[in-house]
Amino acid sequence: MFFISIVLSIPVYGYCIWSLYDPEESFLFFERWRYKETPEVSELQIKLIRIGSVFGMVIVTIYLIVVAVQTFAPSEP
Repeated sequence: MFFISIVLSIPVYGYCIWSLYDPEESFLFFERWRYKETPEVSELQIKLIRIGSVFGMVIVTIYLIVVAVQTFAPSEP
């Protein structure tokens, strides 16, 4: 279970790091085809995207720690 969680969390971390450093591109990820012209992203949206990506990384890290503790904890006889 721990290995699967780590493997599936790698893309989540990648997306969160990408949206932390380039929030405008990550905001339009898979949605650029909808617009003829690239829409402008406001400063508030950029801050919210960055806060959300940090929050997502914290949640995934806490999840991985909990799964690791449950996986490697000694089982009771």
